[in-house]
Amino acid sequence: MLLQFNGFHGTSVSAAKQIVSSNYETSIGDDEWLGNGVYFFVSGISSKPEEQAKKWAIAEAWDKDKQVYKYKNYCVINSVIEVEEDNFIDLTKEEGVEILTYLAECFEKKLNKISKRFKAVDGLLINLAREEGILPIDVVKGNFYIKFAKERIKRITLRTSNCTICTVYEPTKNITNSNIIEIGDIKDETK
Repeated sequence: MLLQFNGFHGTSVSAAKQIVSSNYETSIGDDEWLGNGVYFFVSGISSKPEEQAKKWAIAEAWDKDKQVYKYKNYCVINSVIEVEEDNFIDLTKEEGVEILTYLAECFEKKLNKISKRFKAVDGLLINLAREEGILPIDVVKGNFYIKFAKERIKRITLRTSNCTICTVYEPTKNITNSNIIEIGDIKDETK
């Protein structure tokens, strides 16, 4: 069965234009939340994932070391994500968590050797499952707590998830359409 949903990605205007014209660049690394892929805010805990993508773009624009914004305008992209149900792991559901637990058991020896350098191993497990051919994982969804600008400024950290995100492993395979839906001035949003 083919699943389809909207994903929202927040970034700079220049990056958004490049994405729409030539597709996304993939985040790579075992320390990525849900493994290698392109990250999106999706409906779940929040009914306004597009607003969260905007907040993310604004928060990520701030250069903490230089105390300036890296870009002046944010952009939100809406992408249509399609994935076969068998290639989708939903960590917001019990079945998805059971799959992740199974992966932890499969890679127990490897985890004992390398997991000390990671705060969490979710992304590592998903990457290992792909590399070892255990599961054909194209899209993964999970609930997380993300610090947006307000939380960063006020130094608020919660354990309670505030958003649902997903990662798309191969954007050219699973993203059928991407459009810019909002452009704005960061300074207007941070007053």
